Amino acid sequence: MLSYKIKKATVGISPHPTIFLIHGYGSNADDLFSFADYLGPQHTVISLEAPLSTPFGGKAWYSIHFDASQDKWSDLDEAKNSIGEIIQQLEYFIKKYDLNPKDLSLMGFSQGAILSWSLLLDHPDKFRRAVCMSGYINSQLLEKPLHEYFNILAYSSHGKQDPTVPYLWAESSVNQLKVNNPKVTFNAYPDGHTVSQKNFSDIIDWLTETNLD
Repeated sequence: MLSYKIKKATVGISPHPTIFLIHGYGSNADDLFSFADYLGPQHTVISLEAPLSTPFGGKAWYSIHFDASQDKWSDLDEAKNSIGEIIQQLEYFIKKYDLNPKDLSLMGFSQGAILSWSLLLDHPDKFRRAVCMSGYINSQLLEKPLHEYFNILAYSSHGKQDPTVPYLWAESSVNQLKVNNPKVTFNAYPDGHTVSQKNFSDIIDWLTETNLD
């Protein structure tokens, strides 16, 4: 079972809407959990921790390898295993914390954003929306081509100066999805591999606009 941190909803009637936080490579459940106080007291917030340890400390959802040209490639089997673990643990969370299964959201950064896209696109029966920061849509993790997805609700953001995940990877993949999904937002910022105050403010506005309550 994946480790996690939780901040339970403090207002509203159960079952509660929930936001799952999915951290990036080399981080842990503490990282995005700092967002929890800003996501609205009506939400239960659960920050998941990846199952793999990295050589440099911290955790990872899947390994990132480097070839002789220093080009990155992802361990797709490990990524799919992590996706499966998250899906498998959902029912436990729903029952234990009385979550609303019709109002589960994702918020991921970098590697966590890549997983969030895959979870949202291939499991629309389980997740209503996603916030994907500084990541991209890895089509190799999807069950079908991007043009075959519809009715997706998502916010994506990326820094134009990102040295870790190239801006063009995000822009290109999200724009392909946007063709058939008008409720997908993509915002660019003059940032690196981070979430600026302006970006975070825009995320909170988007969440407020797309809340069911």
